Amino acid sequence: MKKISLVIFLALFAGNCLSAQVLLQTVTKRIEKSFPYKEGYEVNIEGEKAEVYVESWDRQEIAVLVEITAKNPEKAVAERDLAAMQYDLTKVKAKIYLRNYLSGDEKDPKPESLFDVVYTVKLPEACPVYIKNYFGETEVKNLVNRLRINSEFSKITLNNIRGVVGLDTRFGDLFGDYLDGQVNIFSRRSDLFLNHIRGSFDINAQYGAVRLFAEDDFLRLNVSADHSDVFFYHPNPQLLTYSLSSNQGKINTPSLLNAVMEADNPEFKKIHIKPSTGMAAAVTISVTFGDVTVEKARKPRP
Repeated sequence: MKKISLVIFLALFAGNCLSAQVLLQTVTKRIEKSFPYKEGYEVNIEGEKAEVYVESWDRQEIAVLVEITAKNPEKAVAERDLAAMQYDLTKVKAKIYLRNYLSGDEKDPKPESLFDVVYTVKLPEACPVYIKNYFGETEVKNLVNRLRINSEFSKITLNNIRGVVGLDTRFGDLFGDYLDGQVNIFSRRSDLFLNHIRGSFDINAQYGAVRLFAEDDFLRLNVSADHSDVFFYHPNPQLLTYSLSSNQGKINTPSLLNAVMEADNPEFKKIHIKPSTGMAAAVTISVTFGDVTVEKARKPRP
């Protein structure tokens, strides 16, 4: 039995090595297009299994580069499948639509290749952007007007975003740095890590950790979370007003806060904290099946 098992193992190992050595033939199509920008324009991007990169620049122009790659052991198959991946870069009135999709013709053979789709978009910082992305990755930098993102199974990275922001993420973590404005986040099965936040935030989270690092000029936070732990950090937490509650969890606050316990039993805890300095930014965090932690940010974050 040992000899037979060894032979089977060696056969499987050799087969895996041969599979790993199969070289994929790569075929890429590049599409470039630009649109003169006018105030009131909006860019809509719809990707699937795509990497989406959006960044502002100092030109009054929207520049789009789409790179579509097909990979297959047979080059002829990769070329055939690449032709089946369609794209659309059009302007309809004030909206610019960017999307990729597979040909829906039933007569065409089913694609056998692996696809990579990469959008690189440069636009004026005041241009509103709406992104839908599934099973991919999204990165947006340096916008000041309106940003909406709806994604599933996609990592989202935001940097230096100001304005009205709406984010809906499922099964994809969100990383944000320098967010300021009116921000609304709806997340499911996603971890949130937001650094250097200012402005006003409304967050609804389920089944994911929430870590928020606020600045001194932060205005307001309202978090409603389920099966999630929420962590809030501030350089001077004693200057804020708090309403913290946890159902089936704990509340942790630094000793420098003058906390008033409104409810304290094994199932439900609620704390109210009001500083003596009058008007202060308000922090409301309500968690079910999770802990709430408020801490002083002890050192600048990178």
